[in-house]
Amino acid sequence: MGSHATACDHAAAVCVLCHTLRGQGSTVGPALDRIASRFPAAYIHESLLEPGKVLAKGFEALGASPMPPLGLVLKPQELEDVKAFLMTLK
Repeated sequence: MGSHATACDHAAAVCVLCHTLRGQGSTVGPALDRIASRFPAAYIHESLLEPGKVLAKGFEALGASPMPPLGLVLKPQELEDVKAFLMTLK
């Protein structure tokens, strides 16, 4: 996964199955458009590693995040690629 363009296409973490980006994807989770403008890097990092710690606004009724902790399914470099990609979404 050397390219940021494919950072969310990992077989174990296909982001568009639950998130929308540029009008494509699912509404199971919050939209990723402009996420780096809406939240600080620390929040994004925490959300990837501990997605159930703070549920996104509008998704609190779920009670728990269906997203897996990505540190358990991605290699360290893959996780860094996803974080770097998300930080470009301003």
